[in-house]
Order: sequence, then structure tokens, then C-alpha cells
Amino acid sequence: MKLIVKNLKKKFDKKEVLKGINFEFEKGKIYGLLGRNGARKNNIF
Repeated sequence: MKLIVKNLKKKFDKKEVLKGINFEFEKGKIYGLLGRNGARKNNIF
């Protein structure tokens, strides 16, 4: 089983911060989201 994300977009107010993001998550694997402190990683989904 997989979770497939295609063409993900995200806006904060009128500012587009993600555009055209694609990825796949496979069952049984562990994934992490990396980025700078204060980069709003917890607000993406």
C-alpha cells in the first residue's frame, strides 16, 4: 500500500509556499520532514 501525493500546493494568505510537490509514502517505512527552525513545517498538511 502507498500514499501518493501529486502536484501538492500550499498557500499562506496569498503567498504560495509550495507548488508542484510530488512524493510517495510506502507502508512500513518511517519518514521525516527536515527544515530550518521557524520554517512552519508543522503547518504543511
